Amino acid sequence: MLSSNEIFHRVSAHLLAQRAVSEDDNGSCRLRGAYGRKCAIGSLVRDDVYEAELEGVGISYYRHAHDGKLLRALYASNVNAYDPVIIDLLIELEQIHDDASVDEWPHLLGALAKRHAFA
Repeated sequence: MLSSNEIFHRVSAHLLAQRAVSEDDNGSCRLRGAYGRKCAIGSLVRDDVYEAELEGVGISYYRHAHDGKLLRALYASNVNAYDPVIIDLLIELEQIHDDASVDEWPHLLGALAKRHAFA
């Protein structure tokens, strides 16, 4: 399983390279959006595990849920979203993607790294 540090660095590198929100035509955030874009969580789900049925429920829903398709897809992708520490990190990363402007991402990701002492 990927460590919190590895998850952070993988998602951070993805978001900073993509520099665009993954969303549908209505402006709703999606795991997989137009132009091959992926959100913070979508970037962690392996292509062979992804299915459209994973869309529609944000990772924050799973803070209190014990199981679900997205948790199973992440686990199959080497991300233990059943671990409360990991789920909290994923929620923070999702919030940066979903709620902040792309121009704010570098600063917010840097602050998150500092808060969690990611090297």
